[in-house]
Amino acid sequence: MELLKPLSPVIPVFLLIAAGFVFAHWKKISLAAVTEIVVYLGTPSLVFSSLASKPLFAGDIIELSAGILLIFIAVGLLIRLYFLLCSFSSRGFTLPTLFMNAGNMGIPLALFAFGQEGMQRATLLYVIITFLQFSLGIYILNGRGNWTEIFRLPLIYAAIAGISFNLVQIKIPELLLQPVIMLGQATIPIMLISLGYRLHEVESLQLGHALGGALLRIFGGFAAANIAVNLIGAHGVNRQVLLLYERCPPPWSISFSPKNIAKIQDWRHPSWFSALSFRFSRSR
Repeated sequence: MELLKPLSPVIPVFLLIAAGFVFAHWKKISLAAVTEIVVYLGTPSLVFSSLASKPLFAGDIIELSAGILLIFIAVGLLIRLYFLLCSFSSRGFTLPTLFMNAGNMGIPLALFAFGQEGMQRATLLYVIITFLQFSLGIYILNGRGNWTEIFRLPLIYAAIAGISFNLVQIKIPELLLQPVIMLGQATIPIMLISLGYRLHEVESLQLGHALGGALLRIFGGFAAANIAVNLIGAHGVNRQVLLLYERCPPPWSISFSPKNIAKIQDWRHPSWFSALSFRFSRSR
C-alpha cells in the first residue's frame, strides 16, 4: 500500500469517474435532473460554503487571480506559437487547450491533495475560470462577446456572497451552514460520476492536433504555472493549487464545432463548456 500512497489524491477521483462509466454501461438515464440539481443547488452551495467557512484574505484573492491570468496569457502565447509553427489555426483547438478542466477534476484533486484549504482555493479558481470561459471563451468561439451570460450562473452570486461573508467576517450559525456544506460536498462525487457517465458516450478519438493540444495544455500549462507562481511570489497552498490546476487535462473535447456543442443540452452545466463528446476534429 505504501507504493500507492503518492497516488492517494488521484485514486478516489478516478474511482468515482469509473463508477459513472460502469453505471452508464449498465443503465441509461437522463442527466437533465442531475444537471439542474448541480447547477442550482450543488455548485452554489459548494462555492459559498468553501469561500465562507475558512479564513480567506484579500491578498489570497489577488494572488490567485493574478496567477491564473498570467498563466492564461502564457498559454495563449504558446497556442499562438503552435499555430505559427504548424501553419494551423482553429478556435476548436484554442478553447480546450487554453481552459483546463477546472470543476470536475480540479476541485476534487485539490480536496484530496490539500484538504479543505486547498479546495477553497480551487473553488475560487474555478469561479475565476468559469467567468473567463463565459466571457473570453465565448468571444473566442463566436468572434464577439456576450458578457451578460456569466450573470445567469448562480455560482457567481454564491461566490460574491461567500467572499463577502469571509472578508467582512460574518459568522454564519452552524445550524444554517451545515446543510449548505453537506449539499456542497455531495456535489463533488455527483460531478465525477456524471463525468464518467458522459465519457461512456465517446464515439471516436482522432489524434494529430488533438494530441498536440492535450500535451500543450498539460506540459505548456505547467511550465506557464511555474513561471507565474515565481513572478507573483506565490507560496503555500496558493502556489500548490495553482501548480495543480495547470496539471489538469484539457476539457474532454479538442473540437468546439457546432455539432459537438449541440450535444450538450444545458449550457449551465459545468461540463457544457467542455462539450463532452471526445470528437477531436479540425474546427475552423
